[in-house]
Amino acid sequence: MNMHSPVYPPLSGKDLDIITWTLYPVHGNLETGSLGFRLGNGAEMGFMHDFLRNINGAQGLMELQPGQVNWGEVNPQPYPGAVYMWIMRAFAGGARTVCTYRYREPLSGGELYHYGLVGTDGVTPSTGGQQYSKAVHDIAMLRGQYRPDAKPPASYAARRTALLYNVENRWDMDNHKQTVRWDSMGHVLKYYRALKRLGCPIDVITEEKDFAAYPVLVAPAYQLVDEKLVQRWTDYAQRGGHLVLSCRTAQKDRHGHLWEGPWAGPVYSLIGAGIPAYDVLPNPIRAKVEASGKLYEWGVWGDQLDPQQGTTVLAKYSDQFYAGKAAAITHALGKGTVTYIGVDSLDGDFEKEMLNQVFSNAGIKTENFDDQFFVDWREGFWIATNFSSKEQVAPVPAEAKLLIGARRLSPAGVAVWME
Repeated sequence: MNMHSPVYPPLSGKDLDIITWTLYPVHGNLETGSLGFRLGNGAEMGFMHDFLRNINGAQGLMELQPGQVNWGEVNPQPYPGAVYMWIMRAFAGGARTVCTYRYREPLSGGELYHYGLVGTDGVTPSTGGQQYSKAVHDIAMLRGQYRPDAKPPASYAARRTALLYNVENRWDMDNHKQTVRWDSMGHVLKYYRALKRLGCPIDVITEEKDFAAYPVLVAPAYQLVDEKLVQRWTDYAQRGGHLVLSCRTAQKDRHGHLWEGPWAGPVYSLIGAGIPAYDVLPNPIRAKVEASGKLYEWGVWGDQLDPQQGTTVLAKYSDQFYAGKAAAITHALGKGTVTYIGVDSLDGDFEKEMLNQVFSNAGIKTENFDDQFFVDWREGFWIATNFSSKEQVAPVPAEAKLLIGARRLSPAGVAVWME
């Protein structure tokens, strides 16, 4: 299943030739923006592609929604073109295959009203079936343009980022939320969304991967740690990597036990600060942090940081009894840097600003895309998919070869080009 099901594919991934998963983006879920309930969440879809692709190199969709379904509390029609966009987002995410359920809309049984590729007559293509057919045609066209020796552009490769994920952190935090406002995967997705807004190619990796392959390593809410992992993080930064950690990191050992010592003590030297306290606020209270002259709202979780000498404060709390205390920090460690972001913001804009500063300070050029607008590179092709609820402009150079779509993308729009 997708990321809403807390399974852990790496446990069986090494035994499989290809890892496949199921995705129904539209089933009455509101998502982001006025059209989100018809477009789905591109960040969730991208996270799963970027996660499963890095297990054994082969992943795809076994069930991708073909149109309107029947099992949600409310079952709206997807936006025109959304099914095609989902297929092309799968292509952009490195999928090797896309299948669907089902071929024909049933005449009886428990799944009446569930679309297939053809309707109840068994012949006439549904709107989703038409979009699958278009995707088949367009992918065949792209194969004719394929360059097996294509290399990612240098500026794109320079911001390649690893997002470190371990489902045991999720299990542990979901068992001890400490606040009903905490959403483990929602927190992770704030960092994923922020990175995609910056135009970063992302690999969602597990701990057995080599951190050194990535200029930037982000480990959101990495609650369970041991001495070996903290040392690997330290070595990564000292050798020139840029490490980003967020709130709730290192609170416990691998057994889910708090440390017999300072709160999150094993990372104090790594992050250049202590963490004397944290706070969580009840709904609907919204507090604020200030960074770069702008205020951001939070209310879910806030680590209060006590910076050591040589550590730079990036953000401070603006209210509550700890107003003025550090909320986000960074410092140099060897040839690299370590940044700790202690706040889980309400909309993700704070996380995006903090990550933007990490890349800017490292001299890595980034983009500035709207949330839910994705631009990816795969094997010589640039692919833009618009999951947002407003028109977007794809960054297609004037001299580029536009193969699919146009530079201006309506909601559910897709553009593919080569440079």
